[in-house]
Amino acid sequence: MSEEDQPKSVLGRIIDWLWSGRSHKEKKRINSLIVLSLYTFGFLYFVIYLSILNSVNRNKTGMTVKNWFGGDPPELVQLKKERQEQIENSFKLLRKPVSGGG
Repeated sequence: MSEEDQPKSVLGRIIDWLWSGRSHKEKKRINSLIVLSLYTFGFLYFVIYLSILNSVNRNKTGMTVKNWFGGDPPELVQLKKERQEQIENSFKLLRKPVSGGG
């Protein structure tokens, strides 16, 4: 039995019906459009995704290494608090002062 004699699935017949009547030039255009749209979607998704991640994680100082008993040593806790205060103070200088309010 050759490949043409085997029955095709419904999806295969639909794809053949949609694709076989098109010219070679049109097939190339459609393939290029599909690839371009996938790249565009991927680029925009990751740009938006990364910008959201940057805004969400902007004030986090990072993970510290935990000791065997599950908590941070007091020196690391103090250092983490100091770094968090430094980060918050650095953003205070960037904010625009406004009149009124508290």
